[in-house]
Amino acid sequence: MNVFRDFSDARGIFFHPEFIERSVVSFKNRYAGTVDALATIDGKFGVLDIKTSTGFYREYNLQTAAYVLALQEEELKQSLELPRNIETRWILRINQHRVCLKCRATLREKGGRSKVRSKRIPENVCTDDEHEWGEMEGDVELKEFPYYYSDVKAFLAAKTLWEWEHVFWLKKIGYLR
Repeated sequence: MNVFRDFSDARGIFFHPEFIERSVVSFKNRYAGTVDALATIDGKFGVLDIKTSTGFYREYNLQTAAYVLALQEEELKQSLELPRNIETRWILRINQHRVCLKCRATLREKGGRSKVRSKRIPENVCTDDEHEWGEMEGDVELKEFPYYYSDVKAFLAAKTLWEWEHVFWLKKIGYLR
C-alpha cells in the first residue's frame, strides 16, 4: 500500500471521491458499466481504470473507451454533474509479488492461487520446496491512452457481436425486438 501511496503522491493523482465506483450508462449505445474512478492527473480530467495484473493488455482499452464514450453523452454528463469534460483515460496497474532470494523467481498470489514465474532457464530455478521467498513487494505503473476512436469502434463491434451471439435471450428480455 505504501508503494501506491508514494506513487500517487509523486504523480499528483487526485481521485474525485464522488466519482469512485460510479455507474455509467450509455443511453445512445445501450450499455452500462462501473467506472473505477474519475481522476485528475497532470491537470487532465479523465477515466482511471485500476487493474491488478502483471501487465497491460489491449482489451483493457475497450473498457475505458466505452466509459469515455458514455461520459460524453449530454444526459449522463448532466446527471453526474461532471466538473469538466473527460479529456483522457489511464490504466493504473498495481501488482504484488515476492521474489525468491535464491533464484529470483517471482511468486504472485491472487484469488487463492499461487503462480511462480521465472525468466531463467529451468535448471537455474529452485524446486517448489526450495524457494526462499522475500518480503512482499509492490509495483505500480500508470499508462495514459488519450486516443480512443479506434478502441470505441472495436468496443461497439464487440458489443454487436455479443448481441448477435445472444439474440435469443436478448429478445426474450425485451432488449431486442
